[in-house]
Parts: sequence; structure tokens; C-alpha cells
Amino acid sequence: MYFRPFRLFKVFIIFICVFTVIYQLHRFLPSTSSPRPTPLISTNVNNDHVPQQPLLSKDIEHISQTLEPFYITLPHFSDDEAKTWFYGSTYYQIHSKSCSDGTCEKQGVLFNNTKEHLSVNTFLVPNGLYLNDECGYNYGDTAMKRTFYSTDEATVVYDQAIIYTVPDGWSFQHFLDGVGPKLAHSQSYIQKYPDAKVVILKGVRFDRSVQEIWSMLGVENENRIVHYSSNMKVGARLLINPCRTPGIHPRLWQDARHMYWSISGMLKSATPPERKNFIYIQRTSSNAMNNGRLILNEQAFVEVLRSYCSKHSLNYVQYDHSKDTGHIRSRIELFYNAKVIIGVHSGALSNMNFAQSGTTVIEIMPYRSSSSSLPMTCSMFRVEDLKACAGYILYTQAQLLNQSYWILPFVVNNDGNLNVDLKRVEKLLDQI
Repeated sequence: MYFRPFRLFKVFIIFICVFTVIYQLHRFLPSTSSPRPTPLISTNVNNDHVPQQPLLSKDIEHISQTLEPFYITLPHFSDDEAKTWFYGSTYYQIHSKSCSDGTCEKQGVLFNNTKEHLSVNTFLVPNGLYLNDECGYNYGDTAMKRTFYSTDEATVVYDQAIIYTVPDGWSFQHFLDGVGPKLAHSQSYIQKYPDAKVVILKGVRFDRSVQEIWSMLGVENENRIVHYSSNMKVGARLLINPCRTPGIHPRLWQDARHMYWSISGMLKSATPPERKNFIYIQRTSSNAMNNGRLILNEQAFVEVLRSYCSKHSLNYVQYDHSKDTGHIRSRIELFYNAKVIIGVHSGALSNMNFAQSGTTVIEIMPYRSSSSSLPMTCSMFRVEDLKACAGYILYTQAQLLNQSYWILPFVVNNDGNLNVDLKRVEKLLDQI
């Protein structure tokens, strides 16, 4: 028997060809034993629902309303010094340009810009995508209607998500002045979609009082709140976006206040008790987030306040937020029953959002003598630039809430602290 190497080589070649054909067929034929892998985005998403074609405009629901123009009246002044200071302030210089023939003094400043002050919008976007857009009245249509066509475009995908990414919305003050007006017209979606994620900006902390308000709304931090950071791309099979809402409007602010009262049980009584609380919001070196704005003659100042309360049968309350360990519900009740609130300009004065219309709010406004037309908190600006300044936000809030706002400006020393003129304080109290 002869060895034939050529024939063996032919057999080897045929074997290689057959193996190659079988391998290629196995690759392309569907396998019943091994399912195809899915992207690791979220267990809440079903990739079958991701659109392969652009959404039609009719698929996106846009709910809008236009509110009525409104006026913000000027503060009450107890003396010419307070009036002169305010009339020289950058706030008045900016807004009085829109007044003619003394209408600012008679009616206040008119706010009637449709986009900035009146237009309230909510977008419901199937397969919507949020990409760190600014949550405010400047939110553009393209960004509001943005969608994803593949889960690869998102870092996480939820069934439903609601956007409330207001700057510093994790803090008490900016929850009230930023998130609150948007919640006022979109709270119903939180109840309608009880499993929807609530997207807020991630912060250096998450104030306990803010967590408690969310909890009373049925939104628990552990289960529903998403702390958004700028590297996230949030997709949702239904993205609900109420961001394009005015920052200020009396309807929104008063509706938000009514919401706080409702969820904390303030509206259960048919005959609310008579308001008797006189609340001094105390600012100290230990409870302030920023230095300065301390009342140096506080003991004598407090004696004046106590004397007034004694004469008018009011309950004097000295409120220090750093010592308030109770639930936010108790604080809402405290300020709901306030007749007078007084304090130096600070975030703690934002508790006026829980006080009723007609409540007297007295803001002691500190300013530096070198920039007398600016509140101390805005003295980093140049006076001649006439920029918008957040130092007037508490005045604005009180007027939106239909409260009786009084301003009492005092110059600060080099450390940013002040001695209040007790005679001026007594004169103001005699006029309220």
C-alpha cells in the first residue's frame, strides 16, 4: 500500500472548507438557546418602546396658560430715611424706567412680559431626554422636545420622570423661591404618576426641611428623588417638564403657599385661630451661612420687640432655625399663625412663604455706606451697572404673597454688622 500525500492534502482542504461553511451558518442563523444581550441602561426601560423613527409633533403634549399681568407695589416706609434709600436703590432705578407720571408710587411696578412673567408651560414628551438644560422661563422648544432614539443616548432611562432642576433647589430657601412656583402648577403629575422619578440638582447637602416637604407630597428621597449631576443624560418613556414657568407671579406663589398649608393640615379647621405670633427671626454667628449682618445691640432691640408684644397681647417668638429640630409641619403652623415677622435680610425670612396674606413683614436691610444704593448682599456689583440683584428677593416674595412689607435700611460697619436705631424701630412698630 502506497502513501499518497497529495490525496491526504485534498481531504484536509475539504475538511477546512466544510468547517468554515458550518461556522458561518451558525453565526448568522438565529439561536434559540442564547438571547441577544440588551444594553445595561436601566431595569425600568423596555427597549422595544424606544422609537426608531422621529416622533411626530402631535405625540408631544404641550399644556400652557397665560396668566394676568401684575403689579408689585413699593414697600411701606416708616420714615424719610427708608424712603430715600429705596428710591435711590438699583431696584427702583431699574424698574422706575417703565413708570410714567408717578405711576410707580401709585400702583407699583408693572410686570407684563409674556415669556418672563406670564407664560406657564408643561411639556409631556414620550421618550424624552434631559441634558442639563437650564430650568426656567428661557427653556427653548428644541430642548423641551428633545427625544432619544436609542438607549445608547442616555445614561439612565426611567418609565416616568419629572424635571425640577432649579439651581440650589436642594436648599430650603431656593426650594421655596425656585421649585415652589413650578410645583404650584405641576403637583398633580406627582400624584398621577406615583412611581415617577423627581429629578433635582445634586447639591452639597439636602436640607432636611426640603426632604420633609417632598415626603408630605408623597415623594420619598430614597425611592423617587434623583440627584442630577451634569454628566447625566436622563431619558424617560414619559418625561414631564414644567420648567418653563415664570420665576415670579402672585398666582404661582400663592398657589404654592396653599399647597404647603394643605399638605401640613393647616386647612382642616373651618375657623382658623386668631393670629397672635410676633416672630423675630434671629441671625447669629453660629446659625448664619455667611458672615456679617449681625445686630450688635440685639439685647436692647429684643426689649423693644417684647415691649410692643406686651402692649398688643402678642406672643413673642424668637426663632433660630439652627435650633429647630422639629418637623417642617410645625414650622409651617408657626408662621401660618404669624401676625408680624421681623428680621435682618437672610434666607430664614423665606419662612414668610408659610404666612398668610396681610401678615406684616419687616426686613432690616443692611447696606454699606460706600455702595448705599445696593443691599449688602449685592455690594459686589458696581452701582453704575444697574444689574438685577437678589438682595430684593424677600421684598418681592412678600408682595407676591400679598403681605404688608416694610423696609428698614441700616448701614453696616467694616465687619458687615450693624447697630439698629431703636427709635426708628419703635416709630415703625407704631405705624403697623
